[in-house]
Amino acid sequence: MQKSNGLATKAYRKMREAILSGKHLPGEALYEVHLAERLGMSRTPVREALQVLAREGFIDSMPGRGFLIPRWSLQDVRELYELRESLEGFATACAAKNATQEELDELEGIHAAYTETSDWEELVQLGDQFHIRIVEVGRNKRLTKLLDSLKAQISMTRVSQLRDLKGRREESTGEHRAILDAIVARDFELAERNARLHIRSSYESTLLAFRLGA
Repeated sequence: MQKSNGLATKAYRKMREAILSGKHLPGEALYEVHLAERLGMSRTPVREALQVLAREGFIDSMPGRGFLIPRWSLQDVRELYELRESLEGFATACAAKNATQEELDELEGIHAAYTETSDWEELVQLGDQFHIRIVEVGRNKRLTKLLDSLKAQISMTRVSQLRDLKGRREESTGEHRAILDAIVARDFELAERNARLHIRSSYESTLLAFRLGA
């Protein structure tokens, strides 16, 4: 989206945040006029934002019918996690090669906060922050951009039951620790392997949540 189009950018950010936070349910129709009223702007920037969101995979464009929040299938989830495993595994290897001591200290701080919090929303936020910073530390701008869109779509497949899967919190904490230890040790092969294992575990948990009736 062009930076010069401030209203369209604002509309895009607000709608993307609303989608990712679950304010719009799967299968829900999005109408320009309603969104424009809610955001306090004309329909033109809202239309432009919707078109960008559709290109990025956050919503489905229905010719002649507007836009819909997608209903994710198990096949969709599998494809997203396969891509994430490959790309983020490589990004974690890059982080093991390129991280500064200051960045390692920052990752340690994020992991410590993740370990200590008992708040579900904060836990999800810190988990996302941990992975985002690892990708950024890898210093591959194109890879960072690809993963930003991909992981945002993956977050749309999350379901509330994930918080209730027994033992997943502890497993995830241990997996994060293993990733960070490998990065600190500059063992890029182990870092990639541990990242892939973690993402595979997240995928399996998501599948289980779906089967439990998500």
